Amino acid sequence: MAAFPLVVNFVGDYGFKVVLVDDALTIGQVASEAARQLAGVVVAPLAPGETLSVKLPGKAVPLPADVKLADAGLIHLETVEIHRADVGA
Repeated sequence: MAAFPLVVNFVGDYGFKVVLVDDALTIGQVASEAARQLAGVVVAPLAPGETLSVKLPGKAVPLPADVKLADAGLIHLETVEIHRADVGA
């Protein structure tokens, strides 16, 4: 378990933020941890029922939520996008 810095952009936000997460977290947990650090502070709070996914810039398909960050092939300070969606969407 090690600290892993990622450059995060919540889609719709004006800029990028660096967050530190544990490389033992899954990609889904990374999204939740980024939201814990940023939502309601520098980006809008999460709405009830809102889900998060993580994509690489320019990619249409999200990273699998159940893959551990250490196994996802990302590098330190890689840029990821956090996408929000309503459960019913």
